[in-house]
Amino acid sequence: MLTHGNLVSNAEALVDAWRFTHDDVLLHALPIFHSHGLFVATNVMLLAGGSMIFLPKFDPDAVLEHLPQATAMMGVPTFYTRLLDDARFEKDRVAHMRLFISGSAPLLAETHRQFEERTGHRILERYGMTETSMNASNPYDG
Repeated sequence: MLTHGNLVSNAEALVDAWRFTHDDVLLHALPIFHSHGLFVATNVMLLAGGSMIFLPKFDPDAVLEHLPQATAMMGVPTFYTRLLDDARFEKDRVAHMRLFISGSAPLLAETHRQFEERTGHRILERYGMTETSMNASNPYDG
């Protein structure tokens, strides 16, 4: 069983590992019935003291509209492949972004390459489970 202490400890580790601060604005389109949307994204932003643009669901039009106001986005691989399928998703639209994070399923190497070629950004992958919250993350640098 995860306790409140476990959830806080996990969020503290992620704030540190992913360098979230009160200056960050997270574009949040994950479902909050899932641990990625509720315990990872929301708790990290609450602990960092940052802001959230809270969308009711992933909608490419809404995400593309709000990306210019955000500094970070957490998603699942499908978010990133759907954005790559949209011609409006270009380097200028994400030039100000600090961090893109993917989890909940493996991200294909091809998606990593296409995303970096198109945007100049790398997607940071992390691994966790509902039963344990976050288990591991690729490093912020590198």
